[in-house]
Amino acid sequence: MNRLGILLASVLVLFGAPAWGEGSGLLNAVAYKPLTAGSALAVSPLDNSDQNLRLQALFESELRARGFTVSSDAALVLTFETRSSPGIWSDEGTRRIIELTDRRDQGGVEAPRVQLNLYNSNRGGVFNQGRPGTNVGAPGQYRLDATIDDRRSGERLWQGWTTAPLIRSDGHSLSMSMVPVMVESVGSTVKRKPFVLP
Repeated sequence: MNRLGILLASVLVLFGAPAWGEGSGLLNAVAYKPLTAGSALAVSPLDNSDQNLRLQALFESELRARGFTVSSDAALVLTFETRSSPGIWSDEGTRRIIELTDRRDQGGVEAPRVQLNLYNSNRGGVFNQGRPGTNVGAPGQYRLDATIDDRRSGERLWQGWTTAPLIRSDGHSLSMSMVPVMVESVGSTVKRKPFVLP
């Protein structure tokens, strides 16, 4: 593993590696201002795809189950979006079998050269692979973000996000399982709380 690979792996372990198991995710939330019980909320996806419209219906159902009123013209609006990030990053390494060289000189004396590499420890060739690639292993990550803002004042009252690895499920199923966890934390501050995925 080269220096870049070691550095990326170290950064991932020290700062970015989430503390989840195979069947769990993490919940974080910040309450900036209190939300009164029974507050009226509108739910709005940032992208109105079919999948997000199904998530919107689930958000509305979960909010009602927790005592909130859902109304499209409410002053408070819960906005959500989903995101995913790729998992394993890989550098395939180098293997140069044929190299072309063209030295542009004004006199036109030196013609372009073609070089066939039979064996080269660093760059590879016909008889060897050359420098091996670097792999930094990490599962793909899926994230659901939600905010509650006051449309009248523009103030943010609450913000929450859940993350989970894309291991056993597709992104839409994963986000559907994250919505109840997210709604449970509405109005509260939560720091790196693990939750179990179905």
